[in-house]
Parts: sequence; structure tokens; C-alpha cells
Amino acid sequence: MQSSKTSLRRQLRQARKSLTGYRRDRQQQRIRRFLTAIPQVRHARRIAAYMPFDGEPDLFPFMRRVESKIWLPMIRSDLHLDFRPAFTLNTKAQRPINARRNRFGILESQRLPILRSAQMDVILMPLVGFDRRGNRLGMGAGFYDRSLVGLRRPRPTLIGIAFDCQEMAQVPADPWDVPLDYIVTNRGIIKTNR
Repeated sequence: MQSSKTSLRRQLRQARKSLTGYRRDRQQQRIRRFLTAIPQVRHARRIAAYMPFDGEPDLFPFMRRVESKIWLPMIRSDLHLDFRPAFTLNTKAQRPINARRNRFGILESQRLPILRSAQMDVILMPLVGFDRRGNRLGMGAGFYDRSLVGLRRPRPTLIGIAFDCQEMAQVPADPWDVPLDYIVTNRGIIKTNR
């Protein structure tokens, strides 16, 4: 199954990277608009978001509007995720303040405090692939699954973010995979009934 996941990842990453220019911008705008329609997002005090990488949908305009609620992941040495308050953007230089790039080249906030997944109200996760049952295919490192396994109710609302070209009929799922509550794409909101 691992080789089939690797092949799927390659195909789906290429599909999302192939979206460019106006088409990409338009689809990202729609994703951000649908995202704000989810009640859990509107009422959240803490929203874990992400900095786009490898063609992932860019949520930055949404994050700027609700900046005080946004927390960004940081990868711990044990490969679990913790979350820090979002860094601020120096508007003159368009450079982040209180941020550094991690070993993958993704910007991480350096602000305090540091919170765990269970302390978030909503966690927005980039996807490589997904199905309508809430199964997700990530980049393969397992950061989110490792950080979310064992969360008790009430747990954060888990929302996958993807372009519709990343949808699959069925994602190969492992027992440790943590399913999503919603998936938001440029076509709309998918409630998974998890």
C-alpha cells in the first residue's frame, strides 16, 4: 500500500501544482469564502492554520482578517506539531517578523506561548488527497496524524483544505489516520459526518 500512496501523492501534488495564474487565484478565493461559512470557524477563539508549501492553497488573506485567532504549526524534534501565535508581517518590507524557516523551508512563528493540538478550536490542514468520508492523504511524514491521535472529545474541528482536483473516490487509510470533520475546496464544503 505504501508504494500506491507514494504514486498517488506524486500525481495529486502535480495536479495541485499545475493550477496557476488566474485559475489558481480564483479557486483560492472560493476556498477562503467557503471556509468562513463554517460556524465552527466563525466562532473559534483559536484556529490552527498553515503556511502554504508545495502548491497548497494559500489562506493568507483569510489569516490576515482573523490574525489574532491564528496559530501556526511548529514541528517538534519528536515530529509532533505544536502551535504558536501567528507571526506578523512587516507591511513595508513584506517580510515576516518573529518567524524562521524550518528544515523543510516552511515559515514557523517564533512567538510564545506554545500550545498543543487539543487547545485549538479548529485545525485547518493542507491535503494532498481526500475522499468524501473524511480520509486524507498528507505529504507522508505523519505530523498531523501523530499530533491528533488520541484527542478526546471535545476535540478541535478538523478541516482539510484542498482544490477539487485532489478529490479521490477512496483514499487508502491506515488505522492510525485521523479522519476530517469537513473538507473545503473551491467547489464547496464537504461535511463528512465523523
